Amino acid sequence: AVVSTQSTGNKPKEDANQELKPIFLGHDMVGDDNVEISQIGDVMRAMGINPTNAMIEKAQQGLDKDPTKRIGFNKFLPVYETVKAELATRPMTMVDYIEGMKVFDRDLVGFLFAGELKHLLTILGEKLTDDQVVEAFKGLVDDDGNIRYKDLVERLHTKN
Repeated sequence: AVVSTQSTGNKPKEDANQELKPIFLGHDMVGDDNVEISQIGDVMRAMGINPTNAMIEKAQQGLDKDPTKRIGFNKFLPVYETVKAELATRPMTMVDYIEGMKVFDRDLVGFLFAGELKHLLTILGEKLTDDQVVEAFKGLVDDDGNIRYKDLVERLHTKN
């Protein structure tokens, strides 16, 4: 028998998908190689993408409405690919930035300690200078040293 050594063209994508499987299985708390539908966002974030809750809900529309239902990797993968493609083609909105700030808002009260936020803005991603942070925070820091991050995002968003 002759065995073809030609690539199907899907090998890199298949390899990438197989690298995601252990991350998916790491969220299986039952041992049946499935995760609850309610965990899909957490699984995606563990895989390195940061979808909004609205994006996840939209991508889940073909799945069971019961968040406790469990799905396997092969059913999860198209949902992941849909969300990943949307993230790659869609510019960030003000709502996306506010959702991103919520990760640091442990109590979900809408405020972050200005010192912590300054630290994050000067060391992560596209780093800001201290002067840029001072300018951005001007008039937004309350008497307790907190900043309402929605106001900050709105200010920065309207500047650009």
